[in-house]
Amino acid sequence: MADEPSLGEVSRRIDHVTMSLTQLVQRTEYTADRRYDDRRFGELESDVVELRRQLTEDMRALKASIDAATERRGTNMRQAVYAGIVPAVFVLVGIVVQIWLARQGA
Repeated sequence: MADEPSLGEVSRRIDHVTMSLTQLVQRTEYTADRRYDDRRFGELESDVVELRRQLTEDMRALKASIDAATERRGTNMRQAVYAGIVPAVFVLVGIVVQIWLARQGA
């Protein structure tokens, strides 16, 4: 009997266990929190998938825009040649022909 706890000690231990149990989360609260976390992670995962899809779509649009700009730049260069250099060459050829005709005495 000397090794057994007294009635007061047993009462204190029961109070300590009771207080510890009240601090624990109840199973229903834990389950509700887990469901909320799972739902939130699911929403985040779908948001990430949507952002990845949108980013891929935007990158394709940007690449198409860059390709179109590159093509237009090449077209603009051809237009500059045809609109600027070719007429200038014709004018110079015309001047050379006039000088040649003037020297021929025609």
